[in-house]
Amino acid sequence: MSGSADEFSQFYREQLEPILRSLEAERQQATQRFGQITLLSVVVGGLLTLLLAAAEVGLLAFLPLGGALLVILVAYGVLASEWSRQFKGRVLTRLVQFVSAELEYQPDRYISEEEFRESLLFQRDPDRYRGEDLIEGRVGQTTLRLSEVHAEYEIEHYDSKGNRYTTWHTLFRGLFIVADFNKHFHGITLVLPDVEQSLLGWFGQTLQGLSAKLGMQPGELVKLEDPDFERAFKVYSTDQIEARYILTPSLMERILHFRERTQSEIRLAFIASRLYVAIPTTHNYFEAPSLFAPVGELLKPETIGKYLHELQFALAVVDELNLNTRIWTKR
Repeated sequence: MSGSADEFSQFYREQLEPILRSLEAERQQATQRFGQITLLSVVVGGLLTLLLAAAEVGLLAFLPLGGALLVILVAYGVLASEWSRQFKGRVLTRLVQFVSAELEYQPDRYISEEEFRESLLFQRDPDRYRGEDLIEGRVGQTTLRLSEVHAEYEIEHYDSKGNRYTTWHTLFRGLFIVADFNKHFHGITLVLPDVEQSLLGWFGQTLQGLSAKLGMQPGELVKLEDPDFERAFKVYSTDQIEARYILTPSLMERILHFRERTQSEIRLAFIASRLYVAIPTTHNYFEAPSLFAPVGELLKPETIGKYLHELQFALAVVDELNLNTRIWTKR
């Protein structure tokens, strides 16, 4: 992968800066159009409201102002959406190519719900699922796909009068990665955050074992010899021998380091020949700068440098877990 400071500086000057100058001019034109639409809407809505108020029509007099607000909101939505599309298509696409010519960026696509379900990383399936910012291709010898994902589930409630209402809760929000592990697994191995033992001690460990016996997790609870890893994660597998074969001391150390780097409760699954990684985060990656960013903000190298860091962070799973080292061969 590319990404040194000198390489990025040259790439920025030669390829991105001309595009950013053009985009900055277009952004300023868009904000001016929005200002004109806002002013016209407020003036027309205000005058109509005054006329209706003079006609003593009551609360109906405020309808024009409500219409003006709706026009302003729609105008902002359209302009902001087009600005984001232009920025991602003309800047982030090139930035991904700068990092690796073997990667492709598709801002409107994302990891499918089917793949998300196949990972078995969550005990329930989502009722609502969406995402964006798909990056796919190769990093070194490793094929991978990643995107932002937001999966939610629905809970039904009833009030004291028997009326039904629903609430939505986040199952997962963050970066979801599917990578080639270069080995075909016969079983299923899940590495999940160890919440129960950290909160309840030995009783939490008992609950973990019971969860597998009741079929809430595939296979059985796997006991490993690394105490730090045991405190951070719980491991379930349908093949105890294969699980220990996969989770070598070196890989467990790397997973712990990756967890520390991400500062989040990561989840991993080893299924077929794939590694699934879920990194929860509330940060919205690869989003365009605000339509109302200060003049010239877009032209600062550090503004675009932030997106390079986000991209490198998302792809770090390859190096952090040493996926390019082919210690196994597929059969």
